[in-house]
Amino acid sequence: MADPLAILFGSPSRVKLLRFFLFNPSKEFTFDDMCRRARLVRRTAQVEISALEKAGVIVRRSLQVTIPGKAKKMKALGFALNKNFQQLQSLQTFLFETAPINGKELIDHLRKAGTLDFVAIAGVFVREFEQRLDVLLAMKKLSQGKVEAAIRSLESEIGIEIRFAAMTSEDLLYRVGMYDKLTRDLFDYKHQILIDRIGVRDELHRGSYRA
Repeated sequence: MADPLAILFGSPSRVKLLRFFLFNPSKEFTFDDMCRRARLVRRTAQVEISALEKAGVIVRRSLQVTIPGKAKKMKALGFALNKNFQQLQSLQTFLFETAPINGKELIDHLRKAGTLDFVAIAGVFVREFEQRLDVLLAMKKLSQGKVEAAIRSLESEIGIEIRFAAMTSEDLLYRVGMYDKLTRDLFDYKHQILIDRIGVRDELHRGSYRA
């Protein structure tokens, strides 16, 4: 069955690209970086970028990028969300509501990586697009490769990059107790705890962490 949004917006690639920029509102991307992160082939991306630029949703930027093996940065063409776009908030809300960005979808994908001891969501999952972390998870037996594969699988469905941190359950409890920066990036801001089998909530409520 065809995606209704793909029909309305012209193509599935355009919907992906719209979500990519709308859910990364303060970031600038080179063309190659955007293609890689949004998982689009170059020819398709060129067509859709042109359409979004013409509509006023995105704007061009001159970026300074690091070239591997070279000390100096080089100028490169980049793109960013046009924050002055008149229907920006309405479009952002609409595309968020129609994207499969929710806890259930996330858990379904993450369970492919093994038994989950702790999962918390923030950032794009709670409509706080400027946060630095979207998912924090812990497992007794952690496979970074399997976790990354599960996250990438979800990313390919919703068309956006998910910022995540994965660690062992022991490491997470230690970090929470030490009030370290990585956990602060999630717990100090709006978030939701979806799974907690190791007592992270208790640790937060003991007063050793300013949640």
